[in-house]
Amino acid sequence: MRIVPSIENANRRKPGIIARRRKRDTVKYRVILYSLRSQTGRAYRMLQPQELVVARLLPTIRARLARELLHTYKMKQVDVARSMGITQAAVSHYNTQSRGVDQEMLRLFPEIKPYVHELSEQIAHGMTLSDQIASVNEFCSGLMLTARFCEYHKSMGDIDPHCTACFPSPPRP
Repeated sequence: MRIVPSIENANRRKPGIIARRRKRDTVKYRVILYSLRSQTGRAYRMLQPQELVVARLLPTIRARLARELLHTYKMKQVDVARSMGITQAAVSHYNTQSRGVDQEMLRLFPEIKPYVHELSEQIAHGMTLSDQIASVNEFCSGLMLTARFCEYHKSMGDIDPHCTACFPSPPRP
């Protein structure tokens, strides 16, 4: 009968074995669809506008930004990942367009392309991560205050067409 050594014994012989086995901490964002039942039994989705930003808009911006830095500024994936504060694997997914490709967002919000072009130029010239965060946050907040985003939000959930939750007064076009 063979006895398998415990992890503690393995650590005594090979220090750092557990450290090598740890998986990288990653965060996945998914759109959470809350399901509420009306009196008729129909399910309604309570989808917040911020959920659309996290699930659709940010991945679109990141994917376009990563591809712009890779192709226009000839940066390596590792350098793009470091400058954007994401993993190299995420940059690879954005580059192969297996993640973050949302043509509908680009069609509805054509201002994404010039914004990404300007931001990529600033990143290539040394823009700090905190300045990037502030810039993307300001851009997303500005898009959320448009009628186009409001209509997109209404189309994604079961929301009253006359909803005034986000805009007590009419939004800008």
